[in-house]
Amino acid sequence: MDITSDLPLPEELGRVGALGGPDLPGKPQLIHPRVAAVFGTLDGTGLPWLLLRGEDDLALPSGDVDILVDKHLLSRLDDVMAAAGFCRVLAWGHGSHRFYFSYSAEDGAWIKLDVVSDLAFGSCQQWRTPWAARCLRRRVRRGPYWTPDAADQAWLFLLHLFMDKGEVAPERQDLARTAAKVAADGGRIAESVRRRVGAGLATDMLNLVIAGRFEDAPAVAARMKASWSGGPSPAFIEVLNRTLRRSGARLRGHTPLLGVMAPDGAGKTTLLNGLHADVPLPTKYVYMGLWGAGPFDAVLNRIPGGRTAKKVYRLVRGGVLARFYRRMGKVVLMDRVAYDALLAGPGGPLARISNALALAVIPAPDVLLVLDVPGAVMFERKGEHSPEVLESWRNDYLQLADRLPGSRVVDASQPVEEVQRVATGIIWDTCSPEAGTAATAGRAPHRPTAVDTSTHGGTSAEAGAGEALSLHLWRLLDWRFLLPVLQPRTLGFAGRISAETESALRLLDPRAVRLDGPVAGPDAGKCDVVLLSSPDSGQIENAERALEPGGWICVEASRSLLRNQGPRTLRGWKRSLERRGYQDVAVYWNAPNRDRTARLVPVRSSVSIRDTLALRKDVCFGALKAAAVHTALALRVFDLLVPEGTVTGRRPERNVAQ
Repeated sequence: MDITSDLPLPEELGRVGALGGPDLPGKPQLIHPRVAAVFGTLDGTGLPWLLLRGEDDLALPSGDVDILVDKHLLSRLDDVMAAAGFCRVLAWGHGSHRFYFSYSAEDGAWIKLDVVSDLAFGSCQQWRTPWAARCLRRRVRRGPYWTPDAADQAWLFLLHLFMDKGEVAPERQDLARTAAKVAADGGRIAESVRRRVGAGLATDMLNLVIAGRFEDAPAVAARMKASWSGGPSPAFIEVLNRTLRRSGARLRGHTPLLGVMAPDGAGKTTLLNGLHADVPLPTKYVYMGLWGAGPFDAVLNRIPGGRTAKKVYRLVRGGVLARFYRRMGKVVLMDRVAYDALLAGPGGPLARISNALALAVIPAPDVLLVLDVPGAVMFERKGEHSPEVLESWRNDYLQLADRLPGSRVVDASQPVEEVQRVATGIIWDTCSPEAGTAATAGRAPHRPTAVDTSTHGGTSAEAGAGEALSLHLWRLLDWRFLLPVLQPRTLGFAGRISAETESALRLLDPRAVRLDGPVAGPDAGKCDVVLLSSPDSGQIENAERALEPGGWICVEASRSLLRNQGPRTLRGWKRSLERRGYQDVAVYWNAPNRDRTARLVPVRSSVSIRDTLALRKDVCFGALKAAAVHTALALRVFDLLVPEGTVTGRRPERNVAQ
């Protein structure tokens, strides 16, 4: 995060003229207890500090709380923040920025501190200044915290607009005029700016803003950046920080390993995906399922011992990844754990060996969440096995939890948000013991007992199960948002459609038609939407016969250079539909893949593709993948490289002109 992107907001700098005055009596300002604790501990150090922005957002901060501290405090800053209930996340390549987090279980919200000891401008802090100590000497007391004086705040805001943004946005023009009038009176920062960019250029900036000639701001900003002098080379610092950022963030101190175990349908993957997306700490998701479908199953099933070899490979791979991510300072979220082997039957010699290997290779979790859901609810969610079998497994897991260290039973029949809130609090208490102790003062420590909500009776549990089932199945139908027909009148489908996806399709249209066989008679031309998953040429022909004029076809396909016939890439599928006469053909990337689609990205939009890459820049080899994608975009061959995606097209209307 760049400190110069978080300078005073319009309503804050609007009081710039009053910041230098004494505190006025009035309504007490609301400050979150965690933030107030930070202010108190900083005051207790006896060293200067100040709040850079966000005076009006301290009750429950929606963004970062930006603080400037004296550089002599850095050696013990981590301990100071830990005493206030915050843990540090290490992130290289951000200049003097230090990031601290705390979780408020009462509010269900994370609070983030961005603490700096220097003031620097630019997205990579490449334009450094020596102004921090001077701003701290001129700070002004405002109740429980300190802020910069009016002149310093005005100059910092103007430099933020010109050196960071390169323009003055319309919503900030009035505020910029106010700041320019204050800055025109001079000040110590004003003298330094004139030395760095030239007196004439600094005066031009102030005159431009006061006169309201904001259309000239980009040109003046470019001149200021080019004229900036003093300090280390900005170009070198920018390259260095960009390189360091590729190492990713890591948690300082103990990094917990969180394992989740439960029968199918309890919500393990949903919970862990939610934690991975919403917890701001560096996390890594590791799937430990041993028998999930794989690309080589057809071959392995014909080889003696092939399935056992697959199981051994997956448990070794998962164990190695979990240990590696933990060593890299990530909070590891394990979907299934080695303890599942304790529930297996005696089995044969190979099964006993593989189970023993699982217990030896897969690291034991620091915290084990056992999700407790009635068997009937799990069956309603996924429709696998039977309610009786799932209930039996549920009891086995609960009995196992009683004798496993660090296990905590969570009532997962509650709403997803409540289950995630409980799990988030457990993660926080584990990764920051000091902060967790302060946060849970006055409460009994967590024990391996159920976390229940007594107000949830049988009726509400059944309703929650139905909602969870609908949510799970509707997520398999996200492709419908690519079409103008959200609710098809008659839906057809063919290809490699799983039983779960078929259930979802029939939720959308109870009379959905499978088109695997030849289409003729009453089935011809009656579908307004057809979904195909990795279809062959015959299924494409059937779909074309079943689709009515003006209807839409949606093809879920994967890149396969070894395909004997038919298109091998998404570009090939697009051209195939166009040759068949389909109109409005479009290609979308299922990011990261079709099984775990988080985004449907239009391939023709380079902006959307780059935005998606930015969200996933911390994945393994993310920098190399991003470079390859940028090259493909420049060469206009990205649709040849997309591994999995969706192609849509509209069948043309009949020519009714006679």
